[in-house]
Amino acid sequence: MKVLIAFYSRSGVTRSAAELLSAELRSRDVEAEVEEIIDTKDRSGITGWLGGGKDATLKRATEIQPVKADLAAFDLVAIGTPVWAWTAAPAAREFARQHGASCKKVAFFCTMGGSGDKGTFKALTELCAKNPATTLALIDRAVKEKDEEKYLAPIRAFADRIAAGA
Repeated sequence: MKVLIAFYSRSGVTRSAAELLSAELRSRDVEAEVEEIIDTKDRSGITGWLGGGKDATLKRATEIQPVKADLAAFDLVAIGTPVWAWTAAPAAREFARQHGASCKKVAFFCTMGGSGDKGTFKALTELCAKNPATTLALIDRAVKEKDEEKYLAPIRAFADRIAAGA
């Protein structure tokens, strides 16, 4: 099985989850590649944070850099995003809108302060025009602290489901 982990991360939390997922999949003999979704809009600092939240709330499109990976070469694409305003970040939404329907299978994972995973997964499902094979929601604090029960074990279980063909 060949998996692409495509993620957007403003603060590095979702990046940490994507990197651990990649390592866990490789330890299960799954060929895993990671590609960061790059928003061309500057989301740094407080202005970027506020603008990102507003764009997420209003479901505004954003421009992303072209994807380097050949998506047709992957059996599954795992899309990772932080939760902004109870939905996916604009860059992840744009990736799903542009590429989701052409993916063979998708899985979703998100990082969040405390809630918003249901709205995020619903939005990504609609944008991809297909149901995810599996999903995973992680709390930012658990990721930052590398909490065994709330971060490491759920990532391992997510990797198990993907490796099993989700």
